[in-house]
Amino acid sequence: MLPSSGQLFSDEILLLGIKFMFVTGGLLYTLFAFVVVRQISIMGKTIRTVASPYIKLLGYIHFIAAIVVLIYFFTVL
Repeated sequence: MLPSSGQLFSDEILLLGIKFMFVTGGLLYTLFAFVVVRQISIMGKTIRTVASPYIKLLGYIHFIAAIVVLIYFFTVL
């Protein structure tokens, strides 16, 4: 049996809502990753340790990964 037009319409709305939630979640997570990088930078100015460059590098890798995932969400969804 073929689905009715009402069911197709509700499926499209559901998919659109899910896509919107993924993109919104990606945006919020990218904002969080930016705040993490900023906090690491402030911490690095306050406390100097041997591990500071490695922590800063991990923060930037995390931020770049969040941007890549956000771009993925925009292109695929």
